[in-house]
Amino acid sequence: MALLHEIQVPLLAVNDTSLTVVEVCFAGGSAVKKGDLIMVFETSKTTYDVEAASDGYIQYLCEPGRDYEVNTVVARIYSEAEEVSMVQAVAPAGAASTGAALNGAALATTTATAIKGIGPATLKEFARDTEGAANWEGETLFSREATRLMTEAGIAPSVFAGRDLVNGRDVQEFLKPAATVGTVATAKTVASPVAKGAPTLPVDLHKVIVERLSSGKKREIEYLGDVQSSGLTSTLHTWVETDGIFVHVNRSLKYLKDSLLPVIIYEVARLLEAYPLLNAYFTGDAIARYKEVNPGFAVDIDKGLKVLKIAGAGRLGIPDIEKEIIELSGRYLDDALELEQLTDITFTITDLSSEGVVLFRPLVNKMNSAILGVSAIDSRLQRCMLSLTFDHRVTEGKQAAQFLKELKERLESYRAMDAAAAVQGISCFKCMKTLQEDMAGVGFARCVTPQGKDGYICQSCLKGF
Repeated sequence: MALLHEIQVPLLAVNDTSLTVVEVCFAGGSAVKKGDLIMVFETSKTTYDVEAASDGYIQYLCEPGRDYEVNTVVARIYSEAEEVSMVQAVAPAGAASTGAALNGAALATTTATAIKGIGPATLKEFARDTEGAANWEGETLFSREATRLMTEAGIAPSVFAGRDLVNGRDVQEFLKPAATVGTVATAKTVASPVAKGAPTLPVDLHKVIVERLSSGKKREIEYLGDVQSSGLTSTLHTWVETDGIFVHVNRSLKYLKDSLLPVIIYEVARLLEAYPLLNAYFTGDAIARYKEVNPGFAVDIDKGLKVLKIAGAGRLGIPDIEKEIIELSGRYLDDALELEQLTDITFTITDLSSEGVVLFRPLVNKMNSAILGVSAIDSRLQRCMLSLTFDHRVTEGKQAAQFLKELKERLESYRAMDAAAAVQGISCFKCMKTLQEDMAGVGFARCVTPQGKDGYICQSCLKGF
């Protein structure tokens, strides 16, 4: 008989110091086979399936819907079903209700302070008295009387680590120095990020319906609040003239016609090489600059807000970036995103142009120092607003302003690249004369046609000739 395998909360990304258990796939004590799906974790970006590493019997030390810190033991697989029952019988009081678990090492170091009335000196004395017997390396077995006494006193099995058999007398010997014994502290579960320093507001259940925050929303609050809570962010805005810009850009696009997102990602990735502090983050007492430039674009199409990474965007052309946007968006809709497509994002771009938003202030994400917001194109004025929010702890307003100015110039340069082609489609709405055919040399005036559409009128028609 043996403990075959322990399942711990994995570290899947540097951002996720805790994960949520969203599903346990078996009842406690059930037989499982190697490769069976036994539980599912939820990260801030995706879900993570856990498979059994061996045949055996499963014991869960967690509850669905709760958060657990990385490296916490949340399940075990034993070789025999009786072992699961035995371990559960001697589990500390309260462990099942909290769903938290401590591994043997953690219990061994915390038992001295976790048990009320029994201090470190008492435990050392007990260990010295039993030193001769505490050399067993296998599984410790407990008699029925020992199990009963330990359950009543809330004593963890790890107190007797290194012994082959523990009976009632052994437990009584352990209890002698103290008159009363409390319960062993369980592993710390993760507090909701909303609770950090935030007052709890009163709730009138007659007027409102209270809904539990999803794991994804809790992570979103944690990540965005990590930077914004300091109050050291500012947002700069600038107009980008878009008249004629798509005559050139659309030639490089197959699917995302009239979209600025691919060319913005293309130019941002190249600009960040010259502005490394916008491709960085604040660690708490230092600045960490990313070695790679991996911009991400935010997407929220009824499946939760996620930022999808365009890896190595500085080495990609505009058609390649468009292809990545389409592929990642498809995987987002199919719930098929992989972890590497959601992590190590060094700069974020959020495009709300399709929502008709005129101006907004984007929020800096965790482990970023800046985020770029793209507003809708004003069809009458032929321009759109870019908004850059940056972290003052990492960079400064002058650097952010220079970045935004240079990005504006780069984007507007696409208009000048093909100015001749841009005017080919311009004609007077009244006489249908094209701009190239105009002999006056003054140019056309922008106007609103009788049908209420934007258009142009030549000087002759404007003056009534």
